[in-house]
Amino acid sequence: MHKEKVTAFINSSEYSPMTKENIAILMCVPQSDMDEFFAIIDELISEGTIIIGKKGRCFSAKAMGLVEGIFRSTSKGYGFVTEEKGDIHISEEHLGGALNGDRVLVKIQKSAKGEKNREGAILRVLSRSNKKIVGVYTQERGYGIFTPDSDKLPDEIFVMQRDSKGALNGQKVVVEITEYDSPATSLSCKVTEVLGFPYDFGVDVLSVIKSYDFSTEFPKKVLDEAERVAVIRDEDFEGRLDLTDKIIITIDGEDTKDIDDAVSVEKTENGYRLGVHIADVSNYVKPGSALDKEAFARGTSVYLADRVLPMLPTKLSNDICSLNEGVIRLTMSVFIDFDNDGNVLSSSFHKSYIKSTNRMTYTNIKLLIEEKKEDLCKEYSHLLPMISDMYDLYLLLAEKTAKRGSIDFNIPEAKAVFDKNGKTVDIVLRENTFANKIIEEFMIAANSSVAKYLWEDKKIPAIYRVHDEPNKERLENTLHFIYNKGYGRSESLYKIMEDIKDTPYEGAISTMLLRSMAKAKYSHQNDGHFGLGLTDYCHFTSPIRRYPDLIVHRALKAAIENDEKMKKSLNAFVAEAAENCSERENAATMCERDTLDIKKAEYMEPFVGQEFEGVISSVTGFGFFVMLPNTVEGLVRAETLKDDYYAFDEKTLSLIGERSGCTFTIGDKVKVKLAAASKISRRIDFTLLEGGNPGGRKRTQKTSRPKQKRSSRVLHRRKVRGRH
Repeated sequence: MHKEKVTAFINSSEYSPMTKENIAILMCVPQSDMDEFFAIIDELISEGTIIIGKKGRCFSAKAMGLVEGIFRSTSKGYGFVTEEKGDIHISEEHLGGALNGDRVLVKIQKSAKGEKNREGAILRVLSRSNKKIVGVYTQERGYGIFTPDSDKLPDEIFVMQRDSKGALNGQKVVVEITEYDSPATSLSCKVTEVLGFPYDFGVDVLSVIKSYDFSTEFPKKVLDEAERVAVIRDEDFEGRLDLTDKIIITIDGEDTKDIDDAVSVEKTENGYRLGVHIADVSNYVKPGSALDKEAFARGTSVYLADRVLPMLPTKLSNDICSLNEGVIRLTMSVFIDFDNDGNVLSSSFHKSYIKSTNRMTYTNIKLLIEEKKEDLCKEYSHLLPMISDMYDLYLLLAEKTAKRGSIDFNIPEAKAVFDKNGKTVDIVLRENTFANKIIEEFMIAANSSVAKYLWEDKKIPAIYRVHDEPNKERLENTLHFIYNKGYGRSESLYKIMEDIKDTPYEGAISTMLLRSMAKAKYSHQNDGHFGLGLTDYCHFTSPIRRYPDLIVHRALKAAIENDEKMKKSLNAFVAEAAENCSERENAATMCERDTLDIKKAEYMEPFVGQEFEGVISSVTGFGFFVMLPNTVEGLVRAETLKDDYYAFDEKTLSLIGERSGCTFTIGDKVKVKLAAASKISRRIDFTLLEGGNPGGRKRTQKTSRPKQKRSSRVLHRRKVRGRH
C-alpha cells in the first residue's frame, strides 16, 4: 500500500466523500494491509490532504479549494500564508489560533486579479513551529507572564508558578507552549531553561541561539560515538585511489579549523586537469547513527559573530575529517579535464586518500601571485608552478562564468572584532580577493560535475541546490528603479551588475537585486541554479559543515560502488532531508544575522551623539535606513523629519515631501547623528543632519562640523564559499 496511490484516489475527479472503510472497499485493500491503510489515512489527515467532515466522511482538501502553506505573522496582528502561488493575506480575526511559522490549511475567501491580492481564513494548524520560544519572564502575584522577544508572537503568555523553573523577575528564559487555545492570545507555557538577565555577559547571543533551536553542546552519546569512530583503519584504504604522492594543497582563511577541501591542478596536453578533494565525512557518519541524527537535526554549522556552532563534534570536524597538512586523510575526489578555453572535456569520481602538501591561506596565495613576495616565493618554490597553473585555469573559468551570466552581487560582509573580555571593539569588512575566487570557481566546477553525474548519468537520488528565476513583478520594480537612475540598460543581470560596479549606487542596487531574487534551497529534484547560470548543481564540497553535502557523498559512493541498498535508502529519504536542510539553513542565516546585529549595536552604543556619513540603503513608509561604510545600519524615522510631511512612493522607492518636494531615495548620501543604540533591542536610530534631493526648496539643516570619527577600512567584498 503506497501513500501516493491513496492520495491520487482521494484527489481524483471521480471521488465522492466517503468513510475510510468505504475507501478501503473501493480500493480493494486486503485485510492484511488494513492497519497500514488506516495509518496512511491518518497521516493524510494530519497533513491536511484529507478533511474529516460529518459522519466521518473524508473530503479532499484539494477539491475543496484548500491550500497548505506556512503562516507568517506581522507585528500588527495580521499575517500571510506563503505557498507555491504566492502569499495569502490573513486578517487578525481569521488566524485560527496559528502562530508565526506554523504550517496551516487555508480556505481562500477572495481572489482578485487572478492569484494576486488573495485573502483567506486559516481552518487548521497542521504543525507547530514554535517548539521553543525565548523571551523575558515577569513575576506577578501567584503566577508569571512570559513576553516573547519576537514581536510576531503574542505579547503575553501565562506561566504557572510551578512551571517557572525558579526564574527571577526580568530574566531571559526559554519556554515550551503547553496549551494552544484559540484565539492564539490564550496560551500557556512552561519555562524549560533560565538563561540569565539580559545584560549578563553572553545572554544576548545565547538568546538568539536558543530562539532558532540550535544547541551549544552535543549529547554525550554523540561525543562518545565521535571518539569511537575517529580513527582510520586498514580496511578504509581498500578500493581507494592513493593520491599521497600528488602535490595537493588546502587554501583557507588564517583562522579556519575545519578544513574540508583541497585542490590540485596539472597542465595537460589539451589544457588543465583540476582535482578537488573533499574530506570523506560519510566514512565516519553512518546513516541512522547518533552522529547522523544529530547532524540531520542541526542541518548545518552556524558561524556566529563570536563563536561557531559546528554540525559535527570537533573530534571529527577539526581532527580526523580535517585535511590537515602532512597527515593522511580519507577523501572523495573529482577530477575535471578542461581544454585551453575552459570547456569541460571529461570528469571522473573516486574514493581516495591524500596527504596535504601544504596548508595555504588566501593571503599567501594573493602575495605569491600578485606581489611575488621574495621570502614567500622561496618558502613555497615547490608550489609555484602549480599555483601559476591554478591562476591561469581560474581566469579561464571566470571568463566562462561571466559568459553564462552568473550573478555576483558584490554585497560587503562585516565581522565583529572583540577585546580580551569579549566586548565588541570594532566592525570591519571581510577581505575578499581573487584568491578566494580561485577556490570558489573550483568548488562550483566540482559541485556542478557531481550533480550532472548523479542526476543525468547515474539517476541516483540525492539532494540538489536549486535556485528559481526571480519573481517577475518584484524584479520589474527593481529594474524600473535602476533604469531611472541611468544604469543597467540590459536584460542581463550580469551586465547590470557590471554597469553599476564602482558607482555610488553599487551597494544599494546590489542589495535590491538580491532581495528581488528567489531564495536558493535544497531539493530532491535537480531544477537548476538561476543565479549561477547552471542546469546541474549540488553541494558536495563542505560535508563537515553541511548535511546536504554528506548526503551527496553517500549518493556518489552509491554510484561508484553500484550500491543498490544505499540507492533505495536515499530514495526514501532525500525529499524529507532536503526540506529539513532548507529550513535549518534559513534558521542559521537568520541566527547569524541577528547575532551580528547585536554586536553592531553594542559597538555603536558608546558613540551616541556622534555624527557619521552614510548611504540610504532602503526606504519604507516609516522612514529610511542608512548604512555606514562598515555596514552598520540604522533607521531615520519619518516623524523626525520635522520640516515636512513625507509620503512613501513605491514606484521610485522614495520618501517625498508634500510641500517641499524634497526626496530621500536609495543610494543617496546623507549625514546623520546617532540618536540611540541598544544591543538588547538590536536597534540603531539616527537623526538626519544633511542630505536629500531638494524639490521646491532646498532641505538642509545647519550643523556643526562633525567630530572626527574612526577611519573606516578599505571596502572589500566577500562571497562566502559554497553559500550559492
